[in-house]
Amino acid sequence: MGHDTVVTVFIIIAAAAIVMQGLVMFGIWRAIEKIPGKIDEIRTHVKDRLDPLTESVTEIVAAARDPLRTITVNLAEISQTLRQRSVQVDAVVEDLAEKTRLQIIRADQLLTNLADKVEATTDKVQQGVLAPIEEVTAAIKGLQKGWDFFFARRRPAGASEASHDEQLFI
Repeated sequence: MGHDTVVTVFIIIAAAAIVMQGLVMFGIWRAIEKIPGKIDEIRTHVKDRLDPLTESVTEIVAAARDPLRTITVNLAEISQTLRQRSVQVDAVVEDLAEKTRLQIIRADQLLTNLADKVEATTDKVQQGVLAPIEEVTAAIKGLQKGWDFFFARRRPAGASEASHDEQLFI
């Protein structure tokens, strides 16, 4: 085999490879040419399925929009009312605590003054009433002893001592 034959064989093999590549490229081109049609079919199929779903979601969102606005407005009003009432309750509790504190102070002062007055009255009663009564009682006892002494019978000294000794014995 000569050199010319080998070159001719390689040229034939190269030509066959080029023809085959061309056929493969033509096949790829035909396959790629069909892809847009398939994509359109898939898109149409997906669109047919998604359109009713999209419409349903749109209707649900549209129907829920007004109630959600109402709920949002109501929640805002409730929150504002709660804030106002909380402020009012705080003010009332603070006022009540202050009044209670003042009343406790007044009650303490009243009880302190009452205790002081009771003590002062007791002292005055002891000085003004009981002391003179004790003096009068002492004077009456003194007069009684004096009357008893003047008007008492005299007993014999021995008889009185004997009866006294007998009383101690028993």
